[in-house]
Amino acid sequence: MIDIGIIIVNYRSWSKLESCLISLYEQKEKAKKVIVVDNLSDDGILESFVKKFKWVHWIKNDSNAGFASACNLGANAASTQWLLFLNPDTKLPKDCLTTLIPYCNQYPDYHLITIKQLNESGKNTHPYGIFPNIWNSLGLLRSLGRLIFQPDQTKKAMVSKPITFPQWISGSFVLLRQEHFNLLDGWDERFWMYCEDIDLSKRAAEKNLNRVLLNEWECIHSHGVSSRKNKKIKILTKAEVIKSTHIYIEKHFAGKTKKLAHQWLRVHKFIELSLLGIIDPSKREILKILIPFWHQLFSMQV
Repeated sequence: MIDIGIIIVNYRSWSKLESCLISLYEQKEKAKKVIVVDNLSDDGILESFVKKFKWVHWIKNDSNAGFASACNLGANAASTQWLLFLNPDTKLPKDCLTTLIPYCNQYPDYHLITIKQLNESGKNTHPYGIFPNIWNSLGLLRSLGRLIFQPDQTKKAMVSKPITFPQWISGSFVLLRQEHFNLLDGWDERFWMYCEDIDLSKRAAEKNLNRVLLNEWECIHSHGVSSRKNKKIKILTKAEVIKSTHIYIEKHFAGKTKKLAHQWLRVHKFIELSLLGIIDPSKREILKILIPFWHQLFSMQV
């Protein structure tokens, strides 16, 4: 048995969660504890899963408090040397934990660890990125910035070696020791969904903790299952990406740079959503959610 607690946050991702749990049960060496925090799916299915997967420690959240909050709740129940935060739409190969954890035990300077993630078609999903700055909320500028100023952070560079060091790693697979999780004070619960993984990595960087990508290990990750279940949820989560980016800016930027970053994000997202909203009603719905949020945010800054 491996001294690791695996924490999975679930919201109505039952079919993918089932596959994920089966992959964990079939590991050559079992994890000491597997914890599923259900974020009030409230659809009558949880009870059947509790009966079917009796070896799982189930936590029924009394509200959908978000990813970060549920991760912290699960971590509090782990009491293991290692913690693995894992999305419900992932599947691990049978020998993953058996080989990965002993390897990582040899390297105390590997702090926040992720592995290669492939989608169902075998395509690399690149679960990492560069820290947000004042301009790179636009995808094209972000790619150009990496290519020109941070060539070691391009997707090509990240997969070119067995071990690379991204600025941030995705919350879909985050492996770290309990001591480092405690050092970081866990996940920041101000983030309901999105950017909490970037924030965790940013705080790790500030404490000189390395973020590591191990390309010789891999798992399957069907990205975005919970956030794309239906049109309503997709609209809410798309809006949440922008809200969370503002929260990240508010937390990690300072002075005039902070104000400019907020304004730039608001302006280009307003223009983008307004233009696309002419042909796509869902973009108009996202904008309806964001306008009162922006009003409140910028009223607080006056």
